[in-house]
Amino acid sequence: MVSAAPRAHGLVPEIRRGKIYKDVYAKRSPGRPALGAAQLERARVVDGVLDFGDSATRNRAFRDGVFLLEIPGGIDVAAGDAFARQFYEGPAATPYGRFRDIGSDQFGDPLLGFHQRVNQIEQFLLERRFWSAGYPAEIAALGEALTRLARAVLCSVLTHVGIPERDWRRATGGCSRAEGSYHLTFNHYRPAREEIGLSSHKDDGFLTILRTTAPGLEVSREDHWETVPADPGCFIVNFGLSMEILTASSRMPVAAIMHRVARQQDDRSSFGHFSSSGCLPGEDEGIYRYVHGSGLERVCGSRELIDENDYEIYAGTDAPEPGTPEPHVPEPDAPESDASQPGGQPEASAPSRGTPGPSAPPEGDRR
Repeated sequence: MVSAAPRAHGLVPEIRRGKIYKDVYAKRSPGRPALGAAQLERARVVDGVLDFGDSATRNRAFRDGVFLLEIPGGIDVAAGDAFARQFYEGPAATPYGRFRDIGSDQFGDPLLGFHQRVNQIEQFLLERRFWSAGYPAEIAALGEALTRLARAVLCSVLTHVGIPERDWRRATGGCSRAEGSYHLTFNHYRPAREEIGLSSHKDDGFLTILRTTAPGLEVSREDHWETVPADPGCFIVNFGLSMEILTASSRMPVAAIMHRVARQQDDRSSFGHFSSSGCLPGEDEGIYRYVHGSGLERVCGSRELIDENDYEIYAGTDAPEPGTPEPHVPEPDAPESDASQPGGQPEASAPSRGTPGPSAPPEGDRR
């Protein structure tokens, strides 16, 4: 585990258990109700560029860490909706119910395939390297279309916050070239269970593209929780910790939004696409922040961020008890200057994004 470099603009969290959410434990309490509906900013992608209409709207969306994105006409969400409504029903439900019986053993990764998680959620998720063989053709095609859309959103953000294009690949662990780590996840919330839908958390990656046609998602903005109305014509895009860290010292810091899913009284399904820094077997692209005048500084490994954030999600939403021992934390990595290593490749290695460390809890940050 590595703690982050000194905070800039007060936005860089310490990547360390008990520290990532240290300023927001009170907000994470499931007992805090949502106070009204969120009025989120809206955008669309025009000729491959993210368009909010004006800079003030864009800046508010970046500060919030979440916005609505009009679904491009070339993306077929109907197939994804159908898969999300049926994958958990079992082989008798055709054509997608059979995926309930496809577990992690078929992928050599304990977090992939079908899982019933804590809270109300059950999921089927695969990493991009398994999409073509593991998903039906129409679902694999949906995943690739969402990867292209995520790339367009990401590159537009990098342009607006002022990160030089020569630094994009290393700064994003390959996501600026659609070469990062990607998960396509389908969710079902089980109303028979009494727990919350999904506990409050921030995503660890750069951005998440969520498709839902039912209410349930809630976001924490301006010190209170708000419900996010379902809009069938839009994706919900939210930024994660990797984006928050990368842009904290930029001319327009982008926030990672804290969010949760309320307890569901009826069946609710959704699917999401997650873009993260490359973390496949034998490689770890790393997590960076950009500092104007000096370039990229490595904050921690991609795997470290995933493990520490997952631990926080499953350790509960209460602050650690006073006197709780903290794990040993090695010294931070030395800063790396873009000027001296343009486009340089990272040297660290790590297990697959989907392969937890020895004490990592099951992953569920996949709304």
